[in-house]
Amino acid sequence: MGRHVIRLDAGAEAEEEALRVADQAYDKAMHATMDVANSELERAEALRVATVARAEALRAATVARADALRRISSQHVEAVRRAESERTAALKRSEARYQEALITAEESATKAVEYAYEAEMAASQAAHEEALRAAETAAVSAIARAATVRQAAMARAEAMRNASKSRAEVVRDATKDYEAALDAAARSRAEELREATREQDEALYAATVAYENALRAAQDAPPSLERVDPTVEAAGPAANEGGPSASAGNGQREPAPNDGKITPS
Repeated sequence: MGRHVIRLDAGAEAEEEALRVADQAYDKAMHATMDVANSELERAEALRVATVARAEALRAATVARADALRRISSQHVEAVRRAESERTAALKRSEARYQEALITAEESATKAVEYAYEAEMAASQAAHEEALRAAETAAVSAIARAATVRQAAMARAEAMRNASKSRAEVVRDATKDYEAALDAAARSRAEELREATREQDEALYAATVAYENALRAAQDAPPSLERVDPTVEAAGPAANEGGPSASAGNGQREPAPNDGKITPS
């Protein structure tokens, strides 16, 4: 039980320790605050010194700039005055040279105009004579050209008329040949169709007779000895439509050929 005994003065010692720690923290905070205040004072003093130095430098620069501007303005005014004087003198000299050159140019132009007028008159005379000769030559050439064109036009018209006539004859002959060929082809086709129809009718009739004979043989009936002219178109089977071949032993009916176009089933 002795290990669990709490001393009565432990709370007082803890309170004193806490107060001591608080005093130390307060002292440190005060020292830090004073350091910051001293730093701000030093910074403010440095800023004041820098501001004063900047103001002095600006004032000196402004004074130097004003002196330089005054000096440059004086030099500019002097240079402008000299340039104006030189310009006036140059204009006077240029005007004098211009007057002299103008007089010389007028004299040269007068002489050139006189020479050009004389040369133009001579050239005009020569050109007029040359134009007369060219006109005569052109007239002769135009007459010859007109005759040549007329002859060419007549030859062209004659050639076109002959070509048209020849073309018409060729077209007429070709049309006749075409119509003749069409007629021959139509005749040949009609003949072939007629021959094919006749052969088909004969084959159908022969098949019908064989079929009837087979039916009679199946019914123990005598074979049919009836013959029909094969050139008659489908007349034989149609004439025997009511004969014994109309019905078979099993009740089926023999279909008759229709104009030689339908084969028996």
